[in-house]
Amino acid sequence: MRGKNRKPIASIEKLPQFTTMNVIEGQAGLVKYSSLIFYSLTLDNILNIIVLLILAGVTIATLTGENGILTKAQEASEDTKRANAEEQVKLAVQASYGEDGKINLDELNKELKKIEGLTYKGNPISDSNKITSLPNTVNVDGYDVTINGNGSVNIGENTVDGVTIPEGFYYVGGSKEEGIVISDSAEDENKGTSWEVAKTLKGNQFVWVPVEDDSAFKTYSGYYNNGSIFSINNCSEPYENGYVNEVDEYNAMKESVLDHDGFYVGRYEAGIADTVERTNTSDISDDIVIMQGKNVYNYIGFSNSDDLQVETGGALQKSKEFAEERGYTSVESTLIYGIQWDAIMQWIDTNYKKQDGMLTSFVADSTEKGNYSSTGFSQTGSSKNYAIKNIYDLGGNIWEWTMESYGTHARIVRGGYWYDTGFMYPASSRNTGFTPSRSTGSLGFRVALYLV
Repeated sequence: MRGKNRKPIASIEKLPQFTTMNVIEGQAGLVKYSSLIFYSLTLDNILNIIVLLILAGVTIATLTGENGILTKAQEASEDTKRANAEEQVKLAVQASYGEDGKINLDELNKELKKIEGLTYKGNPISDSNKITSLPNTVNVDGYDVTINGNGSVNIGENTVDGVTIPEGFYYVGGSKEEGIVISDSAEDENKGTSWEVAKTLKGNQFVWVPVEDDSAFKTYSGYYNNGSIFSINNCSEPYENGYVNEVDEYNAMKESVLDHDGFYVGRYEAGIADTVERTNTSDISDDIVIMQGKNVYNYIGFSNSDDLQVETGGALQKSKEFAEERGYTSVESTLIYGIQWDAIMQWIDTNYKKQDGMLTSFVADSTEKGNYSSTGFSQTGSSKNYAIKNIYDLGGNIWEWTMESYGTHARIVRGGYWYDTGFMYPASSRNTGFTPSRSTGSLGFRVALYLV
């Protein structure tokens, strides 16, 4: 058989030649023949291998892709762990109610201690590390679980009364109705909202402004001159012919406000850390602080040019840079918009949107609720009487630049200032007489934040 199948070396040249043919121990003909068989088999095998690889790829994708079996199984496992963490805390809360129908914090801590692996502020609950006020957040199996004052429980995002506490911020105090206060300092957590406590807080503070009616989030006329309604016919926001990204930035802010049902506003007018007051020779190199008892960030224009297309050199630039300079990752900072200012007025008095000239509340007459009829501007939050909804100095002290424009030549300021009266220029009032580069001691600004 072997002899029959062996071909003379000379005849091999007639067969298709393959560069991989070897001559081994004089069996070139046999090797050549075997090579042909191997070549034929290899074609089939290559096709089979290709098919197998395709099937393997499909199998791997089925197992590990975005909708793969393993991925879905992992997601289901995570959902189960998440739900279990939330349920354990809910049961602990339910077991901690006293006969008066209120949560007993001692009982709550006792119940939470029973949950395996639960930590509070990074450590197990103990006599020296326990919850002393609500809302507060514990961690179970890697999930942050927030217990609210009304006994509700939220997992994932840190929330209070359904309001998101942004990453890098801490709940200080207050409710959605009276004004939720947050700070960028962990030392301020759960300290409370009183004027006396505010003196001791270490971080920049903001207050949540709820906007739960999308249709009401718009510009309103506002009051001035003892109950008169201000015409906004020549006011615009955003200014269509403004700086390059003005319209896009407005739209991004508005989309966030409507998506999250609100925004954060500086609890105080922008201030400076320096104990020396600013003057007409000051530049914009001072860092912003938003705390009680600080010198106001005045003597600053909207920008450094009377061209409404310029965005640098003033309050706008400082406000936009604030979040990045502070390292915030979950919010964007802006100079407060006119529409946001009106949302605050609407929150303070729900009849504000009627614009009927009949109001006598703070939005129409801010007398004794702000620094008015005085000899000069004061430090931020100088009196407990100047707060409403946990926000200070909305009326009086210094006019505050906003993003709203008037005609083609001015940017609008809001809220009145120290020289005037609270009924002439109340918190909702506008002043349209300032070109963007105007910089005086009676002009300052307020920073707002929106969630991203």
